[in-house]
Amino acid sequence: MPSSIPTPAGTTPQSSVLLLEEYDALAAAIGSALKKFAPGHPVSVARSLSEAEALAGKTRPALFVVDVDPPWPGLTDFIGKMGDANPDARVLVIGAAIPKEIADERGSFGALQFIEKPFELADFGAAVQALLGPWREPESASSRGTLHTLNLSDVVLMQCAAGANAIVEVESDQERYGEIHVVEGQISHVETGELTGAEALEEIFTWSEPTWSEGKRNPSANRTIRGPWANVFLEVLRRTGAAQPVVTFPAEEREQAPSTSAAAKKIVVIDDTEMLLIFVEDVLATEHPEWQITTASTSAAGCKEVERILPDLVLLDYSLPDFNGDEVCRRLLQDERTAHVPVLMMSGHVLEMNASAARFENIVATIEKPFLSEALVELVQRTLEGAPPRMEVPSEQVAPVETPIHPPPGRSKVETKRLAHVEPVSERHLASSISSLAPAESEMMRSAPATAPVSAPVLSASTNAVFGLFLDVLSMQFTPQLQMGTIRARPSSLTVSLHLPSAALRDSLPVETGFQLGRTELDANGHIAKMRLIPTMKPFQPAKTRNTFEIGDVSVVPGEKRERVQLTPTVTAPMTMQLLAHLDLAGVELSPTFQVSQVVLKWRGSRVRVTLSAKATGGEAQGAEFEITVVQLDPDGRITELLLNPIR
Repeated sequence: MPSSIPTPAGTTPQSSVLLLEEYDALAAAIGSALKKFAPGHPVSVARSLSEAEALAGKTRPALFVVDVDPPWPGLTDFIGKMGDANPDARVLVIGAAIPKEIADERGSFGALQFIEKPFELADFGAAVQALLGPWREPESASSRGTLHTLNLSDVVLMQCAAGANAIVEVESDQERYGEIHVVEGQISHVETGELTGAEALEEIFTWSEPTWSEGKRNPSANRTIRGPWANVFLEVLRRTGAAQPVVTFPAEEREQAPSTSAAAKKIVVIDDTEMLLIFVEDVLATEHPEWQITTASTSAAGCKEVERILPDLVLLDYSLPDFNGDEVCRRLLQDERTAHVPVLMMSGHVLEMNASAARFENIVATIEKPFLSEALVELVQRTLEGAPPRMEVPSEQVAPVETPIHPPPGRSKVETKRLAHVEPVSERHLASSISSLAPAESEMMRSAPATAPVSAPVLSASTNAVFGLFLDVLSMQFTPQLQMGTIRARPSSLTVSLHLPSAALRDSLPVETGFQLGRTELDANGHIAKMRLIPTMKPFQPAKTRNTFEIGDVSVVPGEKRERVQLTPTVTAPMTMQLLAHLDLAGVELSPTFQVSQVVLKWRGSRVRVTLSAKATGGEAQGAEFEITVVQLDPDGRITELLLNPIR
């Protein structure tokens, strides 16, 4: 991959982005995402701190994107140098999660912003666009997000996010010296003079104009920070006033307060990703300074703001930490004061979002994450004007909803959204029905009223299918006789394969385009009962399998009859294998525009075959038989982890 990604033709370079990434594959992936979310910003890629320092001197980047997993020796000194040379630059650190209590208290006021790895593309895009945006602030707010405000807490949190073993050496202008030791990403020991532990940490944070550097020796095994380090660190930040550095804007950078005229639109944005809230607020306020934008990071807080403000529009995330967007819509409809408030739902979970739009009449439009600023502004404007979203907007920017903002006279929105019931049909009928949908769709769209959405039937069948999922091994057990034991693994990606023996169905379903994992249903015993796959509309590319791994940890697992040795690979070099399962095609769900939106698979049991061949499709007897004993799902019902036991 070249060290510089050129700016697309026809765009005007605004400011550059510097990506510090050691691995070529990740550099290519993140570089591609940066081109999507920052199309007018040239991107340079560095694979070492020295190369990054040289490139920064030439390009003077507005944004540094730094992958700190695995840790970079000397990163503390590098960030310090970049702060001196590029005080107006912003930094996005990719690494382990910052403890939630610290992230909540610190907010976005630090010089470094953090995103957990692995991350959702929507969250990454929102963070990049927010950091490259204006970050509009009222006059009383603090200046945030630039290296100009880099402080000791930023540096320590960066080493924690890196999971590092490092020492941060601190000196004051009064010739005092202290050390903060980080072991595997946790603050374990602090010392200065005769003080140690929390007292030493608080003392160091009271020093005026401290300087810091990265120690050359390994951190001490002595532990003086007792209890959860995050609680100690947060309490010190609160007592010393270091949680939110306050630096006011120069007069010329201050933004005028939004207009409070009667013509100003009031919008409430509810999303649990802070950088997305910043991005959405900045985009809308930049385009329409007269709009009044209020944000909330939880469903409960959002409902209170809607009740208080009675806005003209609510921008609502589907997946929220306390309760999801469905429940928010239901509560708003139950209150006479808020029942009329229109909702624009935002989510990367397109199927769930569209299902919500079909159930709740206050959802008047949807937009699929990740989205670009232009798509968001256009959709918000059209929604506020009372017009339905345009159908021709690309789905990667806006996921349109055919439901009109205003229902036709004499007919409620609930009635227009009612789905038709379709009896199960045979495999041959299913194939012919799907293949004939294109002309049927055209005829229906011509004959249907302009305001009435097309119903979304579910067609059912029963035929054999082979499901393929690539897994990364998290741990592997062996008996004393070196026989294979339990394997703990997680999907290496959401992309899966589907192979059908029926030629008719292969011609009708988009099996060659690949699928992504959708919602999985478990039976009473915790075994997989049904699984939904979502067409990606992109050519399926099998992952690369890996038949070896670097051992990161060795442990002994006690058992009733005999102990087992458990090997855990390093994060950077896991074993990758393919899981194959023979399932029944139970149904095909169609979108309101009669496109295949989901394929429903019914599991026959828990037996699967595991192979190290990336090209195996289930027709050959490769690999070994295993049984899935434990399935772990995320809040959206997608598989996050499996336990596999060998069948002998």
